[in-house]
Amino acid sequence: MRTRNAFTLIELLVVIAIIGCLVSLMMPTIAAVRQKADTLKCVSNLRQIGESLLLYANDHDQRMPVIEPWPSQPVYASSDGAQTILQALGPYGVTTSALQCPADLKGPNYYAKEGSSYQWFPMANGQSTQAIKTVFMNNQSQTMTMSRLFLAFDYSAVHNKGSNVLFGDGHVASGN
Repeated sequence: MRTRNAFTLIELLVVIAIIGCLVSLMMPTIAAVRQKADTLKCVSNLRQIGESLLLYANDHDQRMPVIEPWPSQPVYASSDGAQTILQALGPYGVTTSALQCPADLKGPNYYAKEGSSYQWFPMANGQSTQAIKTVFMNNQSQTMTMSRLFLAFDYSAVHNKGSNVLFGDGHVASGN
């Protein structure tokens, strides 16, 4: 009696088909995990920017820096002293890698154009971290606390059709 030491072609094709089916079932999960990892990295970057802002404010009479929201198309005159996020917060620990959202780099890539994947909210320029600010929106006055004031956010909605937002009190929220 003779024993067989090899697979037949049919057995090999069946194994390959099963592996192919398993991989096709896992692909959406792998993509979702990668997207979640990009979002978490972005949240971590915004938290680092928030920590650096607190250090900056500590050294500048509890005031936020004046940061240019669109460095490629400045809205402030050079005499206003507006800086990029890196110029203002670099001495306080913000690095170029902290200004790079992985989802932005794969998509619209505002980092290449603006020097940051995160846009600064100009209403925060020069604001006191201790003050409650009254703002006027849609012809109504609203009280704005630091926990409600946007400081920085993704230039575009790159996280599952949503953005990550850094608030004045240092917390970061993800949303659609």
